[in-house]
Amino acid sequence: MPNEDNNEALAKAGAFFEKAQKAAGTHDFDGAIEMYLEGLRLAPDAIEQGHIKLRELALLRQEQGGQKPSMAEATERLRGGTPLERMLNAECLLAKDPEHLPYAEAMLQAALEGGYRATVKWIADLMFLANNNAKKPSLQRYILLKDSYVAIGRFGRALAACQRAAKLNPKDKDLAEECKKLSAKVSAARSKRGRRRGLARSIEGRQGYEELQGQQDVGMTADYDLSAGGQAGGGNGLESIAESDTGQDLAKARAFFDKARRIAETKNFDYAIDMYLEGLRFAPDALQEGHLPLCELALQRKGKGAKKPSMVERMKRSRGKTPLEQMLNAEYLYAKDPDHLPYAEAMLKAAVTGGYNKTGGWIANLIFQMNNSAKKPSVQTYVLLKDCYATLGEFDKAVAACQRACRLKPSDADLAEDFKNLTAELTMARGKYDQDGDFRKSIKDRETQEKLHAQQGVVKTEDYRLLAVKEARQKLAKNPDLAMNIFNLAETLSDMQNDEAENEAVELLENAYKTKNDFSFKRRAGLVRIKQIRRKLSQAKVVAEAKPDNGQAKNRVEELSKQLNDVELDHYRLCMDNYPTDLKPKYEYGVRLIRNKRYDEAIPLFQEAQRDPRRKISAMDKIGMCFFMKGWFVDAIDVFNRAIDSYEIQDDKIAKELRYNLARSYEEHGDTEKALEVYRKIAQLDFAYKDVSE
Repeated sequence: MPNEDNNEALAKAGAFFEKAQKAAGTHDFDGAIEMYLEGLRLAPDAIEQGHIKLRELALLRQEQGGQKPSMAEATERLRGGTPLERMLNAECLLAKDPEHLPYAEAMLQAALEGGYRATVKWIADLMFLANNNAKKPSLQRYILLKDSYVAIGRFGRALAACQRAAKLNPKDKDLAEECKKLSAKVSAARSKRGRRRGLARSIEGRQGYEELQGQQDVGMTADYDLSAGGQAGGGNGLESIAESDTGQDLAKARAFFDKARRIAETKNFDYAIDMYLEGLRFAPDALQEGHLPLCELALQRKGKGAKKPSMVERMKRSRGKTPLEQMLNAEYLYAKDPDHLPYAEAMLKAAVTGGYNKTGGWIANLIFQMNNSAKKPSVQTYVLLKDCYATLGEFDKAVAACQRACRLKPSDADLAEDFKNLTAELTMARGKYDQDGDFRKSIKDRETQEKLHAQQGVVKTEDYRLLAVKEARQKLAKNPDLAMNIFNLAETLSDMQNDEAENEAVELLENAYKTKNDFSFKRRAGLVRIKQIRRKLSQAKVVAEAKPDNGQAKNRVEELSKQLNDVELDHYRLCMDNYPTDLKPKYEYGVRLIRNKRYDEAIPLFQEAQRDPRRKISAMDKIGMCFFMKGWFVDAIDVFNRAIDSYEIQDDKIAKELRYNLARSYEEHGDTEKALEVYRKIAQLDFAYKDVSE
């Protein structure tokens, strides 16, 4: 396609990307996804503006509890069509379930078939990193990646994928032979690149050399900047360093980087590390040409069984007179032990202190992903990330890190206060509300501003609710087939908090379910019904408490409690049946089974649910309680002890609950001495907790 046509397509796509960002700013995540996909329909290879931004949105949506695609939606979107249509459909599913790699695979295969090379490279790099970090990496996924990289001429990446596959299946002779062939291609490509470098140096002007250098890249420099969308290159090779206006001596830096790459090819990894660090001394924020290839080199070095830094090196490199020296010392240690998170954390602190914001953002993203995937994520690491992201002005990521820290330590008042403040900072940053006095002046459209202001209030006014319903009806009338419009009207009706509106919302969703055969509508209808019954139950309890002698009021509470129990049981059973791979409905259904004393049915559900790291400890606690209620006290004791050992926090509500249940189990089992010992430990933490003081 000619450049003019390309530019026109990018301009049209950019309009959709802008709409997507605006929709995301109002937390209309599904609407934003649709806008990004419309833009990508016009510019399928728009990596930075399209695919990466959509990936960031997907992770934010997931963090906010966004709903995964229903089975019906997934089936519909994975059907045939043009390669572009299949790629966008798969990307839509991946945006709604960003950890489900089969959607990424479908996207990769469609992009490959359609010839969208930049997209192939980006999604393949993302999958490579995800498969590397998986508990059980997939052999077939590495083979798919190998073939995909070969198809776009990325032989270095293809070789890396082939080597990973060969490690998983060392007896496969075909894989071993393919590794040899790919290794030969990589060597040939490097030799050719070296010859062209020599030619490039004779060409007048540095720009021609940089372009030639970028076109011939075969390394894996983008793998480690994809955790939150990243900065991975969307083009054909390395991006040039963009800090020419900062006074950094880029020519000297590049000379060292070139030397480092040549030395790395001879497998002299330690000397190559030194050369990269010398280059970074001149250009500390050189991500694409410095930090990323050094990170790749570190992993290659580790794969060859190279030694970790010695005690002397650790002592020598643990200090530094300036932030730059501290950052490079930490990066030296991290390059020699890339699994040791404290080295990366030291590098992050120094980068932020020194004002090396690009480096700080990159290493923070890497640390965030490593901590998320750890068996025992560290509260302190999330707190560090929170503070660093805030310093860098990346308040959305600071909020995400703070949320993770709050989940691990829910009783920490300081973290809760930080979360509140960071959320406010994020709001101000998005709307520039901190300018010109009243924050609402920052929004040009006054009418739109008033709507947003009303939406953000804790209690929505009656006028706003009526207006929201009216506008939602108008949107649905204009486009009755758009799921987002149906959900939006149902939500605004539910917010009215009266029977007539709530019943209309349920009817609307139930009819959509019957018409479209998409369970997500029935799921939402169930949630509206549950919310309605809870509202009525809360009101009935207030009346019953005010009139303790009124038998009719008491009966009303009992009637609504039973109704809520039945509706919740049915709702979560249906969710579990329709979303068999989603662990949340299994957990929620198990909780309702316990309330109904159906312990034998609940236990296997909680055993499955504990695979979800977010609910692992709670699920173990529930399993222990089921055994306790069945009178299987030895099993209950074993489960509670394992849960306590797995939970890193010792003094929050969950920890006290686990110990209390353990003490009760010992007591019922007749082991009074052990029960008293556990009760005493709880009393030392919280003397007023339940009945431990008795």
